[in-house]
Amino acid sequence: MTPINTEESPREQAVLSCQALNKTYTEGPQKVQVLANINFEIFSGDRLAIIGSSGSGKTTLLNMLGGLDLPTSGSVKLAGKDYAQLNQKQRGQLRNQHLGFVYQFHHLLAEFSALENAAMPLLIAGKSMKQAKAQALELLKKVNMEKRAEHKPAELSGGERQRVALARALVTNPSCVLLDEPTGNLDQQTAAQVQALIRELAENSGTAFVIVTHDIELAEQQNRVLRLDQGQLLAV
Repeated sequence: MTPINTEESPREQAVLSCQALNKTYTEGPQKVQVLANINFEIFSGDRLAIIGSSGSGKTTLLNMLGGLDLPTSGSVKLAGKDYAQLNQKQRGQLRNQHLGFVYQFHHLLAEFSALENAAMPLLIAGKSMKQAKAQALELLKKVNMEKRAEHKPAELSGGERQRVALARALVTNPSCVLLDEPTGNLDQQTAAQVQALIRELAENSGTAFVIVTHDIELAEQQNRVLRLDQGQLLAV
C-alpha cells in the first residue's frame, strides 16, 4: 500500500476536507505523531469507510473531523470553514448545523423517550418543542422507529437504539454524519439493516457518511475505503 493524496478536481465544494493534516502529542520529552499528512475530501452522498487497527489513529482522526480537537498543522474544513479559524462556540454552531455523530454506544439519554432523544439537537439549536418533536418524528419514520417513539432506551433493543441514534444524528439535516463503529454491538441482521439505511439516506438525501470501523464487511459496502496505518491514510 502507498499513501494517498486525493487532490482531485472538485466537482463541487467538499462537505468535509483535510489538507496536510498532522497531529502530534507531547508525552514528556517525546513527541508522538499520530496523524501524518492526511489529505482527502468528502462530497455530498459519499460513503467513506476508514479502517485500521487499534492505535492506528482512527479515534484521533474522528475527533479532528468533528472539530473536537484541532490539528498541530494543516486544516480540517466543514462546509468550507476551517475549524481552526473558529472559536469554540462557533465550532459548536457549525457542528450543530452541518454534522451528525453516531457512536458505537448509542449515548441516548435514559430518562427521555426515543422521540425526545431524536429531537434534542433541534432543541439545542433553539427550535420549539412542538417543531422539534414534529421533525424528529419524521426522522423516526425514516428509520422505521415511529411506533417506538414514546419508548425509553431501556425498552428498546440494541438495533432500535442505534436507529434512534441515527435519527438524532440526521434530524438537523446535516451535510455529513460521522459514525464510530456503528454496527459494533449489533447482530448480523441488524447490522445489515443499518447499512441498508445508510445507503438509502446517502442516495436519497445526499448526506455524506464517514464510517470508522473494524468491520471489513461493512467497510466494503461503502463506495470508498481507506486504511489508517501508523498515522498515514492509505488506499485499499
